[in-house]
Amino acid sequence: MTTLDLASPRNQAAAPPGHRWLMLAVLLGGQFMALLDAFVVNVAMPSIGADLHASGAALQLVVGGYSAAYAMLLITGARLGDLYGRRRMYLLGVAVFTVASLTCGLAPDSGLLIFARCVQGAAAAVLVPQILSVIQMRFTGAARATALSA
Repeated sequence: MTTLDLASPRNQAAAPPGHRWLMLAVLLGGQFMALLDAFVVNVAMPSIGADLHASGAALQLVVGGYSAAYAMLLITGARLGDLYGRRRMYLLGVAVFTVASLTCGLAPDSGLLIFARCVQGAAAAVLVPQILSVIQMRFTGAARATALSA
């Protein structure tokens, strides 16, 4: 892929059809990260509570902070993709999400964990809308249906 926006018509015409499916795999990797992280923390709640001596309210914020930040910033994330390019916003979202994930894993207390989870939610709100927009622009007909169902 070049530094062009993934959804630009110039890039669309230049890319061989096989590259669309590779691009879809990369996009779906980001979607998987954001979706998995919304729910996987529920499994770790007992360990988080014990290791970080977190209260019940703090544990609720660990789960809810991600969802709240994601929900509040989703439309803004889509608009940022329109303004600054979907590829750029997707990559920014993945980078910030990854750094926030590392921060979550290394958090010494519940306060930093809550903050990092909110940052993760904000990053997911930037990266997820780009995925659906690019699929809508790069795939047509039966290929679009297949890409969306993936």
